Amino acid sequence: MSINRIFLDTAEVDEIKDAVSTGLVGGIATNPNKIAQSGKTYREVMDEIRQFFEGPIIFQALGRTVGEVVKHALEIHQMDPMLAVKVTANKVGLTAIKQLVPEGVRTNATLIFNPTQGLMAGLAGSPFISPFVGRARMIGQNGIDTIGTIRRMFDSFCIENTNIIGASIKDVDQVIEVILAGAHGVAVPFPVFEAMMEHPMTTQGLERFLSEFEEIRKRS
Repeated sequence: MSINRIFLDTAEVDEIKDAVSTGLVGGIATNPNKIAQSGKTYREVMDEIRQFFEGPIIFQALGRTVGEVVKHALEIHQMDPMLAVKVTANKVGLTAIKQLVPEGVRTNATLIFNPTQGLMAGLAGSPFISPFVGRARMIGQNGIDTIGTIRRMFDSFCIENTNIIGASIKDVDQVIEVILAGAHGVAVPFPVFEAMMEHPMTTQGLERFLSEFEEIRKRS
């Protein structure tokens, strides 16, 4: 199973370009809220990202009926076969996923808060699922436990082709907790992505080394 470990959770092209330049980003996860804030359409965002990134980009398919969700998902898929399509993990969305996967659409079951939502998405064959962590914590629910439970259920049912991507991540500690709970990957906003590579003591140590190296160079 091919796994993309780190997804960047944003629709801001400048942030995406910066993060992609590190070579550490496996995919881009957007949502309607982020795209609405950008003032662009799905296609405009996709076209801009495709100028410098060829990996998976995730867009949300929306609708109140199975037919509406399937129709929107196919429209997204037809824009670019490398796109993945977020589908809400409720009865309508899970039914749509079951229809979309045989059509070659790479779905990501999203807005997962109940472990059985994740299980049903895995049984439907969704290549990706996104249990929410930060948003769950806001209502007193432990999203980390949800991920751990889903992973154990997947192992019990021998579901091997669904990647668990921890989403709604608010800080670096949640990144660590998500991975240790058994997630295959994590979708992080740009500030968290940057924070994963920094530490005040690292900065302090580097500045000291640079200063000392200048003294060494003077001896040459």
